[in-house]
Amino acid sequence: MRTKSIVLTLTVFLICSAALAHHGNASFDTEKTVTLKGTVTNFVWSNPHSQIYFDVKDEKGQVTHWSCETSQPALLHRSGWTRHSLNPGDQVTIVAHVAKSGASVGWLQKVILADGQELKTGGL
Repeated sequence: MRTKSIVLTLTVFLICSAALAHHGNASFDTEKTVTLKGTVTNFVWSNPHSQIYFDVKDEKGQVTHWSCETSQPALLHRSGWTRHSLNPGDQVTIVAHVAKSGASVGWLQKVILADGQELKTGGL
């Protein structure tokens, strides 16, 4: 009986540890926020986190492909988003925390659409 109890405890611990590890934002520099103007190439409305892919041109016309991770669809929906909030070709301004690695990846804080409407991330 004691062995079953120990095995059950370890199993629960391992499952909970994996779930908690997934939701960390340690790879993003929460002290550094960037504002990027770009063109949406894809918006993936999915669990566990929706993704925005967009291209940013610099002053020389050089394109950098970016992606931003955001909240899951349920939280986005409560904040006014739909799966059609962003579409390929949309001109947007993205405000995000950047990856510590220097990669063109961010943790989304908000999107400003071409008409000035702001879409926030749902509290994460």
